[in-house]
Amino acid sequence: MSQPVAAPAHVANPYAGVHQRIRARRPGTAGVLLPVVAAVLATPLARPVLLHFLDGPATPEIVAAGTEAITFRLGALVAAAMAMHTYGDLVRGPDREVLDVHPVQPGLLLSAIAARTARERAYLPVMGAILLSPLVWHGHALAWAGGSAVVLGAWLASLGVGFSVHLSAVWAAHSQGLAVVLDLLRGDNPRMQAALIYAPGVALAVVGVAVGLASGGLSAGLQGWAPGWAFLALPPVLGLVAGMAAPRLANAWYVRASAMLAEIDAAWAGVEEGDEERRVYLEWVAGSTRPELLRALRQGWRRLRSWAMGAWGLGLVGLFAGWSADPSAPADLVAVAGGAVALLSVLPTRLALGDPPWLDRALGVRAGPVAVARASVSVLYAQGSILPPVAALLVRQGLRCVAPFLMVELLAVILSVVASLLAARLRGRAAWVQAPLAVVAWAALASLARLLLLSP
Repeated sequence: MSQPVAAPAHVANPYAGVHQRIRARRPGTAGVLLPVVAAVLATPLARPVLLHFLDGPATPEIVAAGTEAITFRLGALVAAAMAMHTYGDLVRGPDREVLDVHPVQPGLLLSAIAARTARERAYLPVMGAILLSPLVWHGHALAWAGGSAVVLGAWLASLGVGFSVHLSAVWAAHSQGLAVVLDLLRGDNPRMQAALIYAPGVALAVVGVAVGLASGGLSAGLQGWAPGWAFLALPPVLGLVAGMAAPRLANAWYVRASAMLAEIDAAWAGVEEGDEERRVYLEWVAGSTRPELLRALRQGWRRLRSWAMGAWGLGLVGLFAGWSADPSAPADLVAVAGGAVALLSVLPTRLALGDPPWLDRALGVRAGPVAVARASVSVLYAQGSILPPVAALLVRQGLRCVAPFLMVELLAVILSVVASLLAARLRGRAAWVQAPLAVVAWAALASLARLLLLSP
């Protein structure tokens, strides 16, 4: 019997780089456990920030209102993270580049992607439960159980809603009826890309409404209104209903998404250089003397544009924390805006994942300036989550907001530099080291800010 002939050693595997990127995305056991360990370490530091209502007279009304506020914020943060993850795994995942040339069964493929996403992001509700655990120490076990249920519900809802909304975005991009709406929203982007850009925001808004109702029901339940506990079921039911619709949407639109992405990339490739400079977010910062920064900004705007949009979305959330005359508002700014900065500090690792080492060698770029450029893009994108709450504080309280502004900016710079250095060595796996470090650093700085800004 004839033996199979091996490919010549000099013939490169065209999918080798893609397979390496897929393996780099897999967190492994350590990548899932590290965020949980980080939450354990951050809990004592974050307790005065997240659960400061426990320091005063813990009446049922105060505990209910405080638990509602913190569970809504944690649930919204989980929903925001899952909106980004479901988009990355379904729409822009590297496995699409391998599978596009093969016939696939979209429904079964979606099930596999969803199972992988759920497995790799299962630490999110666990972290939420750990951060809420001081409620148990102070004798409010029922509030902790309800708060943990709200965070878990946000995670479950985000799975189903995220995949359904991102698949529906492909339909929206092809819909003639929505063409006028997309033209109004897209700005300088291709119309089809506009549908994908705003899809994570739509998913966050849908889940956010359910989480808001659930946290409100939790507050009512803790104060004795028994029907309020039923509202905790809203996010999981929403996720179940959306998840049941996702396979049908996948069968109709998953494969067509590949053609749409190719059209979007081709549209960007065909843009003339002079016009392209006008289109890229913050490209004027790089000018003509910083080619590494210019390249990183273009990569971020074309491949990771939802990060920039998400930063401004998180900034609007922080706006409510800053729009207050309460003396504790500056400390709240550090907690809210600092949390957004910690989330966005993972951006340099995503830039490194899309920049394979062979490309750096082929272009002859220097590692140092590339690392600085990635950190700079992360800091620039983070301004979207910092400037709105700072502007609100300036209007409401004047120049006394300078101190918290500097604290949040310092956190953005430190975390971005650390992430960029980790990305230079670990590439895509750097995210699984950076994320736990960011959680602990945020908790430490938020606790320190509260001590400094609220001490008599």
